[in-house]
Amino acid sequence: MKIKSFWGQSENAVKTQVWIVISVYVLVAIAKEKFMTKQSLYEMLQILSITIFEKNP
Repeated sequence: MKIKSFWGQSENAVKTQVWIVISVYVLVAIAKEKFMTKQSLYEMLQILSITIFEKNP
């Protein structure tokens, strides 16, 4: 889990961002187990980070 920078300055903003990162990590781990993928968790997170903002017609 890498957090390059925090979007907010307050303690609440930082805690919220950390919890979101942890939540995404856990959700991807659950999806990996459910769909029995051969990709590593790291590979899945990399794909997600690249494709999440792609626009599809």
